[in-house]
Amino acid sequence: MELLIKAAAIVTGLEWARWERLTRAPQETQDRLLLDIIGRNRATRFGRDHGFDSIRTPGDYRKRVPVGDYERFRPYVERAADHGEPRALTAEPVLSFTLTSGSTGRPKLIPVTRTTRHNHRQLTRLWYYRALMDHPGLFGGKLLGVVSPAVEGHTPAGIPFGAASGLIYESSPLWIQNAAAVPYEVSRIKDFDAKYYVTMRLALEHDVSFLGTPNPSTILKLVETADRHKDELIKDIHDGSIGARWDVPASIRGELLRRLTKNPARASWLEKLAGSDGRLRPSAYWPGLQLIGCWKGGSVAVRLHELERWFDKTTAIRDLGYMASEAQMSLPVSDSGSAGILAIDKNFYEFIPESEIDAARPVTLDCSELEEGQVYYVVLTTAGGLYRYDINDLVRVAGFYNRTPLIEFVRKGRDVTSITGEKLHVNQVIEAMAQAQSAAGIAVRHFRAWADVERSRYAFCVEPVGAAPDTERLSQLLDALDAALQLANIEYREKRASRRLGEPVLCLMKAGWFERRSEAALHRGARDVQFKAPLLSTAAEDPAEIERIVGRAGNAGNEAGRGTEPADPGAGDRKLTHPR
Repeated sequence: MELLIKAAAIVTGLEWARWERLTRAPQETQDRLLLDIIGRNRATRFGRDHGFDSIRTPGDYRKRVPVGDYERFRPYVERAADHGEPRALTAEPVLSFTLTSGSTGRPKLIPVTRTTRHNHRQLTRLWYYRALMDHPGLFGGKLLGVVSPAVEGHTPAGIPFGAASGLIYESSPLWIQNAAAVPYEVSRIKDFDAKYYVTMRLALEHDVSFLGTPNPSTILKLVETADRHKDELIKDIHDGSIGARWDVPASIRGELLRRLTKNPARASWLEKLAGSDGRLRPSAYWPGLQLIGCWKGGSVAVRLHELERWFDKTTAIRDLGYMASEAQMSLPVSDSGSAGILAIDKNFYEFIPESEIDAARPVTLDCSELEEGQVYYVVLTTAGGLYRYDINDLVRVAGFYNRTPLIEFVRKGRDVTSITGEKLHVNQVIEAMAQAQSAAGIAVRHFRAWADVERSRYAFCVEPVGAAPDTERLSQLLDALDAALQLANIEYREKRASRRLGEPVLCLMKAGWFERRSEAALHRGARDVQFKAPLLSTAAEDPAEIERIVGRAGNAGNEAGRGTEPADPGAGDRKLTHPR
């Protein structure tokens, strides 16, 4: 193993030296990459439709190809996914698709080609290489990663689709996969409680030196699961078993049990750790943990401070990089902050200043034109067949590495909120509210939703037509609304199932609330002919405007709230469960 690590470090060191050179000439690197992507895909259906044959410069590209969202690409993707048409978007065959939520309720399928797999593999190697340089003991123990399956189904044409995290895992070098504390089969457990339990059941038998998964809320769920079920976990480790009550498919359970043996020594040690203060903490059972890898930017950063309750404060945390189902776009090389070097040799990027996004002809900038401290929308061109794709993400330039920008994710852009990766679109909220009103028999005059990042949940503010319905009917409205959103957005459904998103609440607003809110915005300078009240945002509601807060299954609270937060949902007939 040690020899493999040394050999891999030498090879990856050569790759890093190449990256160092490229970062000194970012725009030249970007221009070469763009023309290479265009040249290789001239004969595709998309290339013919957009005159790739006549493109000689980045300026030509901007003239021939407009900026667009996923719906512009959907017909081309469907030709490949549904009918197996080759060369719809790329000359390279589509090997698989990554799956993510879309603004219309229909999931987005993102093509994966040989080149995009190579890009994932190289950036993953470089991330580990730079982390190893700063943390020489990184591979002294086992590596624990939590991912979703790379293959969750197949399109009508037989092409597999699945999670981007699974794709990145499969792109990792074999020696990294072989060092895993938990086998890949565990990713296929669909019940999240069982998945968390089995993950920690296996990981607690090992000395883990690296823990990595994109969302810090997943890390919290894992360590909370270990503490909550410590007695059962210790018994399973002692007996070499997996509790029968956990919903683990028989084939996976059988495969895991074949690898397990009784381990009374480890069980006894864990029992002593738990007995010292009544808690089972990773700072005790993984004393050799060198590094945590997870996202540190955007809304998920709110959960980072909670890690201090479980881990040693000296344990370093490094951002995994700005990545999405569409592409990996940055390479962090420091434990400080969340910024990473823009991956200039993997994708072609254009940037629109935040203030320009609603202009008729917004300014688009190359990476060489960016300014430190400024915030931009990202327009993405990839080897996987996305051309001038508006990913609707805002990034900030945190500085420069040589001449290449260091970027950090800020938030989703227009009409989208994302607390923990669910990417909820306002159109989905509007449609879900319409369905919920019909299901509950309640007419709503005005509504808005806000992403309560601190509590990791959504609050839905409603002003009904006529007299306020009773608590039971409002709970029915909230249940129907939550169910409709889970149908409309696959990632919202997954985050709710895994409890990374907590139970939503419904805020019954005082009569006239929405008009007062709109008038206040106009008094602050909004133009009456252009004003649109945002129906989805991260802005908290004025607690003085809240009449009552209702939880699912009829839980209710009656306090008006404290500070800038809505009423405390725990103050009422029965307490709601907070997501943290």
